[in-house]
Amino acid sequence: MSRTQYYTLVASLPRLPYFETAEWLPLSRKKLDQRLTMLTQEDALQLREAERLVEWHRQPITRTTEQVARNYRRVMALLTDPDLSEFVQYRMAQRTALVALRRRQLGLGVPADDELWGVGPWLPLIKAGWDRSDLGLGHLLPWIPEAAQHLESGDALELERLLMDAVWTRLGRIAERSPFGFEPVIAFVFRWDILQRWLSYDAAQAKIRFQELVAVVTREQQQLFA
Repeated sequence: MSRTQYYTLVASLPRLPYFETAEWLPLSRKKLDQRLTMLTQEDALQLREAERLVEWHRQPITRTTEQVARNYRRVMALLTDPDLSEFVQYRMAQRTALVALRRRQLGLGVPADDELWGVGPWLPLIKAGWDRSDLGLGHLLPWIPEAAQHLESGDALELERLLMDAVWTRLGRIAERSPFGFEPVIAFVFRWDILQRWLSYDAAQAKIRFQELVAVVTREQQQLFA
């Protein structure tokens, strides 16, 4: 568990504006990476691996569910910081919930017990609540019914906005736990990524990718985490 205090690092990070109202990034990735050199080797490794795992837009669409699950297990074994581990679990649960919504929308039914279709500790809850509007996760992921509506209408932009807002809020709670610990650094890095992605967002390309993802599930291939 990381107990290092990062007074200089946290103090050097500018305030990030809320992604939906932001007009520019107050810090380049190059400068952010320079500041992150103040992390301990262990914290830097954990953060880097977590970023690679959960940032879907950086991953190839040909990635298989088996590859994702294997990488998930590998990364979780590396994470010793409870806040970073919690956040990664949340992001993976978010993605798994979307897979379930797509499957249900397309009439694929409850996955078989031996079928690999998602990862994380909430899989049994999702299967048990398959026919509920919130997949039985309303107390954990209250945005699920709204996400289902956006999937149904094919509104990729609103779906992205909803998911980004949920993650942004979650990160805010993590940052408040220790003003100069690893927590605000975790929050800043992942919020920076959300902001950068939103500012470069192309609605037309998002629509195309959305259609590709739905087509993948329709073909019942194993590329559900792209």
